[in-house]
This record gives sequence, C-alpha cells and structure tokens, in this order.
Amino acid sequence: MMPDVSVAEWQEIRMLDLLRSFFASPVMLDALLPSLLIAVVTASMSVMVMAHRLSYLTVGVSHASLAGLGLAVTLSLPLLPTATLFAVLVALLLALMPRSKGISEDAGTGMLFAGSMALGIILISSASSARVDLFGLLFGNILTVSGEDRFWLYLLAGFVLVTLALASRAWWSIAFDAVTAEASGLPVAGLRLLLYGLVGLTVILCVKLAGIVLTAGLMVLPAACAWLWGRSLGGLWLLSTLFSLLGTWIGLLWSYALEWPSGASVVMALCILFVLSWASNWGVVWLKSNARKG
Repeated sequence: MMPDVSVAEWQEIRMLDLLRSFFASPVMLDALLPSLLIAVVTASMSVMVMAHRLSYLTVGVSHASLAGLGLAVTLSLPLLPTATLFAVLVALLLALMPRSKGISEDAGTGMLFAGSMALGIILISSASSARVDLFGLLFGNILTVSGEDRFWLYLLAGFVLVTLALASRAWWSIAFDAVTAEASGLPVAGLRLLLYGLVGLTVILCVKLAGIVLTAGLMVLPAACAWLWGRSLGGLWLLSTLFSLLGTWIGLLWSYALEWPSGASVVMALCILFVLSWASNWGVVWLKSNARKG
C-alpha cells in the first residue's frame, strides 16, 4: 500500500527526486557553473544594452558571428577564438559605420547581418558534416562544453565583468546625456567603441549556451524584467542578475527533466519571467491607481 500523501506532498517529493538526480548527473554539473557565469555576464551587459538601445545590435552581431564560425570550421581554426575576433570586428564596424557615408546604424546592422549570415551558411555548408554541429551553433548546447571552451568562456567572462566594473558608470551617464558626459571630460567616442566591442565579446559567450538564433534573448530579457522595477544602475544590475540566474536555473532543470534543448529552455524561462514581471508590475500600478481614486 502506498502511504496517503497529498498532491502538494507528492509534488514536493518529485521535485526533490528531480533535484537529487540533477546534481548526481556529471553532465549537468559540468554545465552548471559555465551557465550561471554566462547568466551573470549577460545580465550585467543587458543593462547597458537596454540603456543604450542596442537590442538590434545584439541580433546583428550574433547572426554575423556565423561567418566567424564558418571561417573557423573551413580553415580548421579554434572555434571560439575565431568567432570572438570576428564578432568584435563586426561590432566595431557597426559603431563606426553611422559616421561614414550617412549610413544609419540599423541599416548597417541589417547589411552586415545579412552578408555575414550568408557567408557563414556558404562556408558551413561546404564543410564536412562531421566537423559541424549545426544545431549546436544555431541553438546552443552548453551540455557539450569542452575543456578548451570552458577556459575561453572563463577568460572572456572575466574580461567583460572587469571592464563593466570600470566603465559602467561612464556608460550609464552617456546613455542618458551624452552631451553633458562629453562636456565633463568623458571620452564618449572611445567609450562607445569599447561598449560595442564588449557586446561582441558577450555575444560569443552566449552562443555556447543559447546559440546564434537565441542569443539576443539572453542579452535583452534579464534587463527587460528588471527595468519594470529598478531605477538606479545598482538596482537594475541586481534585479537583472537575479532574473538571469533564476531563468538559467529553471531552464537547465527543464532541459534535464523534459529533454529539451538547453538554450531554448533557458530563453523560454526568461520569457515567462518577463511576462510574470510585467503582469505583476501592471497589477501593482493598477492597485495604486485605484487606491488613489478611493
């Protein structure tokens, strides 16, 4: 006879079994630290992406990085270092392009996005299928991270976080009043180039977890959730990090329990968190509005 348990107790038992099984899996444990580190980096970077309205840039650079990955596969070069160099060059070119020939930033992003994506598809299609994990490139697979990938991810993550710690206040000032920031002595043009380059680095961090197609979700959703509640730079960073870590943790659990792709699971979790955050914020505003009327 099965002991009498309530539905809530049964669900709690199943959740505990899932957690024990998750932490007993070597594959999931190997993926956990890189995933959480990527979550912290993307959460920190997403605040600047939102403040400077660079969401479309993240889409363009992430898709353009397919050309860098294609070059690495075709020429038998290290995958992540080659893609990193290409993504940073594309991001810097986009930062400089609006100043040349009157080309707007969104038009430049669209052109580089399309051209680089086309080049990447041509290069990858001509490579041996045994050398290319196309699904992993497009949608991410942090569960297959190698020792070399792990070293490169840690190196990039450390550089991005240190740079953010040093330059975030200046970037925050430039985002809301570039003229005053320049008048106060800040090198606005140089800091802007640095920000774009850092976006390129962060995009490559995301590719291993979420892939080329879903990278923009990791770069935008954490700060989008936080923006509904925070106002200061510190508050937004803290909330963005909490949302990102929670979404990554839930996504990895879903991936393990339901055998879903890890990147898509994480981005879906972040999307649901955004909807819940937006609905909660709307409810708070509605209650306050009714309280004033009463």
